[in-house]
Amino acid sequence: MSGPLVYVSTSRLRPDKVEAYRRLYAQLVRVVDTNEPRVAAFLAFANEDQTEVTNVHVYPDAETLDRHMQVLGEQMGLLPDDLTSVMEFLEPVRVVVLGRPAGPAAAMDQGLMTSGVPFDTKGTFLGGFTRVPA
Repeated sequence: MSGPLVYVSTSRLRPDKVEAYRRLYAQLVRVVDTNEPRVAAFLAFANEDQTEVTNVHVYPDAETLDRHMQVLGEQMGLLPDDLTSVMEFLEPVRVVVLGRPAGPAAAMDQGLMTSGVPFDTKGTFLGGFTRVPA
C-alpha cells in the first residue's frame, strides 16, 4: 500500500469558457462522487475575477488514484494522454504533486511536464493520515 497523493493544480480560465468550465467541473464532481467513494477530496477554487482556478485532489493511496484515472476515462472520456477537452477551458500554470504517483497519473504528469507546465514534487511521505468515508 502506498502513501497518500495530493494534487494542487492552478490554471488560467479561458475568458470565454468560465461557465462551460463550471458545468464540466460539476459533471466531474458528480462522476467522482458517485463512482469513487475513496477519493478523500475533490475541490476547485477560483480567484475573485474568475480568471484562475486551483484544484485540490486528495487520494489516500496510489490504488485510489489509479481507479480515479480509470473512472475519468470510462465516464468522461478523459484519458491521461488526451486532455484536449479540459485544455479548451484551462491553461495550466503550475502543478504541485505530493506523493509518488505511478501508472496513468504519472504518464499524464510527464506529458504536462514535457509541454512545459512547471511541476513541484514532494515525493517522500513522512507521516499523517487521510480520512475516507466508509
